Amino acid sequence: MTKILILGGTRDAVGLAKSLPDQEGLAVTYSLAGVTVAPVLPDCEVRRGGFGGVDGLRAFLEEERFDALLDATHPYAATMAESAARACEALKLPRLKYLRPAWEPEDGDDWTRVLSAAEAVPHLRDAKRIFLTIGVRGLEPFGELGDAWFLVRFINQPEAPLSLPAHEVLIDRGPFTHEGEMALLKEHRIDALVTKNSGGHLVGAKLTAARALGIPVLMIDRPRLPDGPSVSSEEDVLTWAAGLTPIDQT
Repeated sequence: MTKILILGGTRDAVGLAKSLPDQEGLAVTYSLAGVTVAPVLPDCEVRRGGFGGVDGLRAFLEEERFDALLDATHPYAATMAESAARACEALKLPRLKYLRPAWEPEDGDDWTRVLSAAEAVPHLRDAKRIFLTIGVRGLEPFGELGDAWFLVRFINQPEAPLSLPAHEVLIDRGPFTHEGEMALLKEHRIDALVTKNSGGHLVGAKLTAARALGIPVLMIDRPRLPDGPSVSSEEDVLTWAAGLTPIDQT
């Protein structure tokens, strides 16, 4: 059997973990950090929790005798991607990064692309009601906008108070619809949206709603990922997996 470790935590990763075992000769273990409450899980061996950095991941891969690693973590999980690259390089293990296609602006969009939350702040000086969909990390720079009100959407309830001025927290999980996002933006009179370019269809409706309502979007670009093979389709992942052979670790 060829043993593959999938670094997951996304819906894409779950789908891949469900598809790969259908190929003869593959054994899949799905790993997630455990930060999401009630995550969607595949029907295969599941590992929860972190690894303790590069050394911990390397030790786990070696001890459990994995033959390859598929990194299907979130496009913004840069630290995990770097750890995976370094651990696999040290062990000479095949590694593939699955990266869902990024969103691209379309006719009618009003996007400003930035590299970080801090870089977005100067573009929001005139905004009064801002919708944040960037996760719980990186909110601190928006504290400078003391005259603004924020709608902040998370999958899980944050554990600590937010470092923001006036705001409302919304706990919800995609998929979201165009109609639902239109209603949300109108109800809260949103005049700016800040988001990350996570890609995919589950949460993309906010962008079509912003386009329809003429709301400007501050799009935080993806971090640079380690060099190495990367694909954006399930078919390409299956082709890669079919070409793997077990490593002789005797």
